[in-house]
Amino acid sequence: FVAVKAVIIGGGVVGCITAIKLKENGYDVTLVDKSFVGEESSAAGAGIIFPLMPWNYESRVFDLCLGALSFYKNLSIKLIKAGFEDPEFIESGMICIDPSDKKQIVQWGKNNNFTINEYLFNNRPSYELAKVAQINPKKLMKSLKQYISKLGVELIENVNMRKIEKKSNYLDGWPTKNNEIIKGDFFVTTVGAWSSEINDDYKNKIYPIRGQIIRYPKSEIKLDKILYSKNFYLLQRKCGSILAGSTIENVGFDKTVTPKAANELNEKAINLVPELRNFKPCKQWAGLRPGVKGNIPFIEQDNYYKNVYINSGHYRYGLTMAPKSANEVLKLIEKK
Repeated sequence: FVAVKAVIIGGGVVGCITAIKLKENGYDVTLVDKSFVGEESSAAGAGIIFPLMPWNYESRVFDLCLGALSFYKNLSIKLIKAGFEDPEFIESGMICIDPSDKKQIVQWGKNNNFTINEYLFNNRPSYELAKVAQINPKKLMKSLKQYISKLGVELIENVNMRKIEKKSNYLDGWPTKNNEIIKGDFFVTTVGAWSSEINDDYKNKIYPIRGQIIRYPKSEIKLDKILYSKNFYLLQRKCGSILAGSTIENVGFDKTVTPKAANELNEKAINLVPELRNFKPCKQWAGLRPGVKGNIPFIEQDNYYKNVYINSGHYRYGLTMAPKSANEVLKLIEKK
């Protein structure tokens, strides 16, 4: 028996979870990344396991996020048991502060059997969403990298793939920029914002959107829940530091951090938690999300190659959508 060889291109959270899914289903899996596994947008995010305002999206968005909370809860237990770093899964819940679309939120909760309670936050009418969790993406990606290696997934790092040319309808090897060929029975691309660099079909369909986050040093301030207001959130890590994010900037492949963004995020943070006025942000960073229309990723077979699949374009919700997306890719592959 020779296992079918799957090659996953892109080592972010979507690539890693897809690798685990395929490995668990008996495939021989190789994961290729242009730098180091988990070092791009996956590690740069805040790690909220929930689509921030599902009532504003098509139902497909929330559908792809279903089951993520229990998936990461179980995965965290597995990672800790295996002796890897604690990814800091916290089922904290989220407070949606003084939203403008109150009726819409309540109706969405009823339609989706999702508990939403009225809540007063600093005298502002708000809603509490209990089934919302968070994880520390940097620590998660570090542990996931060790875990997938332990599962027997082959990791190839610092290898840039070339754009595939449409020659036949079957690809038996994907060329690298060093003129090597990575062989596989089928390929899944999970390169997010960089999708069009290896496949022309996604030009202008998946594009980079910069997000900047600031972090405050640990303090006596206690945030038991994620705070969310007008496309802005605050959350607290297990170590006590507080994160404020995040910007949405269409600036191409530019990860520069700007004082303007830091000031805006700081002002919004103080507006929600006035005590933060006494602290200066100690860190600022940026990541490039894979922007797509309507927050709906591309999970499909290639238009040309019958053994190439894409699982990319999850925009702000790669972490939350990764488990369900991996299931959908597996179904597509096993249809053949």
